Amino acid sequence: MIDLANYQNLKDLVAGVLAVWPAHEKFISKSLEERSADVLKSSDRMALLIKTLSAHEPGGLEGLCKSYKFLCEDIVLPEELHFRRHGTYRLSNFVDAEREVYSNADFMRQYMDGLLVSSVLWVNHTQALHHYVNTYLPLLPAGANHLEIGPGHGLLLYFAASRPEIGSVTGWDASPTSIANTKSALAALGVTRPVSLTLKNLFDTTDASSDQSYDSIVLGEVLEHLEEPVAALRNIKRWLKVGGRVWVNVPANSPAPDHIFLVKSPEHACELVREAGLEVEDSAAFAMTGTTLEKALRRQLAVSCVVIGRRVD
Repeated sequence: MIDLANYQNLKDLVAGVLAVWPAHEKFISKSLEERSADVLKSSDRMALLIKTLSAHEPGGLEGLCKSYKFLCEDIVLPEELHFRRHGTYRLSNFVDAEREVYSNADFMRQYMDGLLVSSVLWVNHTQALHHYVNTYLPLLPAGANHLEIGPGHGLLLYFAASRPEIGSVTGWDASPTSIANTKSALAALGVTRPVSLTLKNLFDTTDASSDQSYDSIVLGEVLEHLEEPVAALRNIKRWLKVGGRVWVNVPANSPAPDHIFLVKSPEHACELVREAGLEVEDSAAFAMTGTTLEKALRRQLAVSCVVIGRRVD
């Protein structure tokens, strides 16, 4: 494994995972070796945030690491086996995902905690977050009104709120529990500036007050949970100002128990954005640990697809 002496937070997180799952060392070593120096710095910064959040969890860092092991072995692996056999995700509608996943509070807690750790240990997740912080956020104009839909663990909102040049920071979610969790996470991370967290469904367009209100909208791993991602992106366009940008992070060929829309490639992700009437300003793709992008696309392995769309009319 590479020397983590200069990345103490990352070193602590890796040690925490290996304490509960020693057999994961080979994977972690390969994941770290695939990172540039800049991405390692980002990884260390994210590891610090996870350590900070873990101090407010009943199980502490050990509990998060156990949830990560549960995510890999008991949540993702069975879905991956189904995808390999059938070429499709196991579920295809929100009703089933609600019944099997979202209504199970204990399962959701472990699932979300595991995904939090994966944001550092899965190289494609880390690279997508690195792109958001170091490529997307610097594009935004001074005073930008910034919205994230489905903020989840709160890391993306935290990074936006940490930039004083961003004028306002807002988060929408359809779940009161998710709103409460995001609020708690931002407080634990020390965010003191106002962040508006609102209960709102992405498909609710009855209130016109948000039309053309935002310079920036973020959808981080949301589209794969929807039956109609293009309809969602059309609503995004409605809420963007002319010239405003949307940052979309959606996984391709990445089975999970609540993934219902299969994005097949980075180009497919770009097509969804274009179909919604947005211009694709930039895009990037990051393959899962242990493979190249070319091999991942050929073998239908997981790829994190990032698209920056822009409203031009």
